[in-house]
Amino acid sequence: MLKTKFFVRHKSGEVITPIYVRVSNGRAFDLKVATKETCIASRWDDENGMMKERFFVEQKGKLVEKRDGKTRALFLESKEVNERLQDLAKKIDKAFKEAEEVEFNTEWLKTVINPPVVVENTVPDDFVSFCPVFIEQKKHEISKGYTIKVNCLKRIIKEFLKHSKKKTLKFSEINLKFKLEFDKYCYEVMGYSVNYTSTNLRLLRIIAYQAERNGIKLHSQIKLVKSKEEKTIFQILTPAELKAIENHVFEDVDLDNVRDWLLISVFSGQRISDFMRFNVEMLTKEELENEQEGYFLNFIQDKTGHILHLPVHPKILEILNKRGFRFPPKYDEDKYNKLVKTVCKDAGITEMCYGGIEKNRRKVFANYPKHELITSHIGRRSFASNNYGKIPTPLLMVATAHKSESMFLRYIGKVDNQQSHALASYFFN
Repeated sequence: MLKTKFFVRHKSGEVITPIYVRVSNGRAFDLKVATKETCIASRWDDENGMMKERFFVEQKGKLVEKRDGKTRALFLESKEVNERLQDLAKKIDKAFKEAEEVEFNTEWLKTVINPPVVVENTVPDDFVSFCPVFIEQKKHEISKGYTIKVNCLKRIIKEFLKHSKKKTLKFSEINLKFKLEFDKYCYEVMGYSVNYTSTNLRLLRIIAYQAERNGIKLHSQIKLVKSKEEKTIFQILTPAELKAIENHVFEDVDLDNVRDWLLISVFSGQRISDFMRFNVEMLTKEELENEQEGYFLNFIQDKTGHILHLPVHPKILEILNKRGFRFPPKYDEDKYNKLVKTVCKDAGITEMCYGGIEKNRRKVFANYPKHELITSHIGRRSFASNNYGKIPTPLLMVATAHKSESMFLRYIGKVDNQQSHALASYFFN
């Protein structure tokens, strides 16, 4: 009789761990393979072989089931993963029953979990024609913004082909020769920045690897098709500058609204695609461990798809209270980026700073008044940078949704000094 059970190797802690499946049939075989699913170790129910769907807290010596907004989000996430695991168990059972003259080993089980892509003659082998196929195959995994990036790269490649007097770009032609020609086109003809060109080549490789999964042959040099990147230069708003912005009196209604959105972005650490969607329906009021009450924002990040249960900063509550417990009116990103520069200029954020301003489709780096360098992303980066070292990094990562501390440190332009400090302790002891 076929038995299927799911398990994790890490049984505790907040580490993200793969979920494995164990499939056995008496003494005939006993197979263990990693599935596509992962979970936080502490949320795994080892007894049931599934993710926990109920969460408890001890109150007065008794276990009481938690029913707050954060727990509801955890339940929904666990339920989705468990349903996929149950579907996989049924899939494995069906494959076992239908198998004829098959050797039941780990390769068989891996094929059941990750079946090879069926290659059809209709799958194109040139980059431009494959882009819509990529979007269709990844539609449940990529965001709207990512789709826009793919279509933008498709347009750039079409323009590159036209400039090069070529009809198509076959995946088998994406090699070092192509890379050199594409770099030259981007830098000299289009005036694109080094980082923008590097980002496009990275996306091109991702699309190429998806084509390979569809049976399309790639050039052996595909891994070498990448460009150098320059260190990102960015600005943040300091606590003193934020105080100046907060205290400035704006007569213009739009500037007053955008000032409040800027403060909301700084004290929530979110992208404009998320904070500009904030509304009071996302708020829940919950009891904290210190017997106080706090508000939380419950939403799904637009770019990452992460479910967030974000505590509302007191400064955001001040803004809500002054507005009759409503968020400010919403603005599209272009208008916001234009108005936020005026907000900072009027508040005196005008010191000369080195940075890049986009001119003719590429960034020109020079010294500019700081307010000219302000965009919607400064709120998120200011949140991360200003709180680094004051709030434990893992807690900051809850808000920013960075997957690793190294990614977070790169984001704020910091290096991990732990080993350096450890060495220094030997020098002075």
